[in-house]
Amino acid sequence: MTRLRWIDWLVFAIVGFIAAVILISIAGFISNNGIELFSVTSPLVFPFLIGVTISICWIITLITEIKNSPEKRQYAESKELLHDVGVAITYIIAVLIYSAVIGNIGFIIGTIIFLIIGMVFMNFDEANMVKKIGKAAIVSCVTVPLLYYVFHEVFRVMLP
Repeated sequence: MTRLRWIDWLVFAIVGFIAAVILISIAGFISNNGIELFSVTSPLVFPFLIGVTISICWIITLITEIKNSPEKRQYAESKELLHDVGVAITYIIAVLIYSAVIGNIGFIIGTIIFLIIGMVFMNFDEANMVKKIGKAAIVSCVTVPLLYYVFHEVFRVMLP
């Protein structure tokens, strides 16, 4: 029998809950407001695609993790578990701070800063801090304005 850590199950439960809430909310909008889902002008198409994508990725990840988890997990990995929990808590706090200040500093600048810090913090492979920051800055400075353009100009999504 395979064993996953309790933190893995917690993450799977949270992501599954989020996907379910998204899809159930869309179903509620469809039934209560009579909004068509598969219309070109439907405001529900994009959230529906996000909900379906999250659900599919959740199912694939869950199956893969269960299939590839070791038979016996050694409990000497408590330092690794503690580190993972610390990273998760730190990231949650960072998201809350980001959410609180994004209205004041703007979407593009705030998101670039958030992504740079997040990528540097989450990148365990590379030891050289200058390279980490450089790569994160390049990716963030290219990706965020591109995403802003696509969501704001193409999809007409209001961003902070």
